[in-house]
Amino acid sequence: MATIRQIAALAGVSAATVSRVLNHDDTISVTNETKKKIFETAELLSYQKPAKAKKSVESTTKSPSICIGLIHWFDELQELNDPYFISIRMGIEEECNNQGIMLQKFFNTDISPSALSQYTFDGLIILGKFTKEHLKLIEPYSSTIVLIHSLPENTNYDCVHADFTKITTDILNHIISKGHTKIGFIGGREILSDHTTPLVDERETTFKNYLQLNDLYNENYVRIGQFNFQEGYALMKDLLKQNENNLPTCIFAASDTLAIGALRAITEAGLSIPNDIALIGCNDIPTSQYTFPQLSTVKIYTELMGQTGVKLLMDQINTKRTVPLEVTVPHKIILRQSC
Repeated sequence: MATIRQIAALAGVSAATVSRVLNHDDTISVTNETKKKIFETAELLSYQKPAKAKKSVESTTKSPSICIGLIHWFDELQELNDPYFISIRMGIEEECNNQGIMLQKFFNTDISPSALSQYTFDGLIILGKFTKEHLKLIEPYSSTIVLIHSLPENTNYDCVHADFTKITTDILNHIISKGHTKIGFIGGREILSDHTTPLVDERETTFKNYLQLNDLYNENYVRIGQFNFQEGYALMKDLLKQNENNLPTCIFAASDTLAIGALRAITEAGLSIPNDIALIGCNDIPTSQYTFPQLSTVKIYTELMGQTGVKLLMDQINTKRTVPLEVTVPHKIILRQSC
């Protein structure tokens, strides 16, 4: 685990600034560029790279003539509010750098026919959940495509994703094994690339189905909003207020950003974590190590998602493979102080 001072030194800011940004202090006055640098530095220092000492033949082989595009469903500000996607993007960037691949990045606000037509792409990585209509608009710029964080039905594309159904089941098994029966949920809804179509999250549906099967589901303990810190804070405050005489003993938050907001609301209410309410998040973003108490969570190997996306794309380019592959990245429960 990197220290606050190490992050500050590499990012070129004070330790106090790093601490406040990582803890989503909305009273701090810094630019989005500074926030981005801090989050990226924290992500970089959190990487585990045991194999870095010995360079493989593959990692030193350059492909300077290859150009791929990264199409992101978020704009830069949205990405800042969800470091899960920063980590995936950095994995893509690192693998492209290792292989000598030219990478052109397009955030949601940059995507247009005039912007895309400036390049000749050997392949495209689509990060996020795009509608079928949007994918058809992107296809003319390259038929070699990999989807990351998306698993549409009847797709002809390679896909890299996390199994949030299995993740949620594993979390709930752990929570129940600790004797908790009053279990709450703070979740979010993602929006398709058309900016209008909400998607019910796998973590939300699995939470409900699993607890109903075990006769433990209580809808009064469930709050759904958007995947950011502010929503986590507001949703948790409302949950505490509406259930002040019958509080849950454990909360599963569908992302670490939601969990960190919930943590602040619980602490402000004068409650102890985990003694009064235990809390566990999901994603293991770097910030989760710097909260007080430190946040228990689930590690999703997001950097690996990005790297795998590039490798799948290069496999298609080099072998002319047309059979789509689906890769599910592993996960691991990380128990710290909050649960």
